[in-house]
Amino acid sequence: MKRLGTVLHTIDNLLIVRADKTLKKDAFTNAMVITKSMKRIGRIKELFGPVNAPYISIAIFRETKGSELMKLKNERVYLA
Repeated sequence: MKRLGTVLHTIDNLLIVRADKTLKKDAFTNAMVITKSMKRIGRIKELFGPVNAPYISIAIFRETKGSELMKLKNERVYLA
C-alpha cells in the first residue's frame, strides 16, 4: 500500500487528489485507489498539472456513496 496523496475536491464522478511528494512520478493510469481502511474507491484516470506537484483524477466506482466521498475530503488515499 503506497501513499498516493490527499483528496482536494469531488467533481461529479471524479476525485481530485494532490499527489504526495514521496510518490514517484511514474504513470499509474488505471491503478486501484483505496482508503486507509482498505475500502476500494476507484481507479486513477489521469495525472495533470505541474511536474513537481501533480494532481491526479480518480474515477469513482459506482458503489461508492456520495456521503462517503464527502468524508474523504482532506484525507489521504493509497495505491492498492
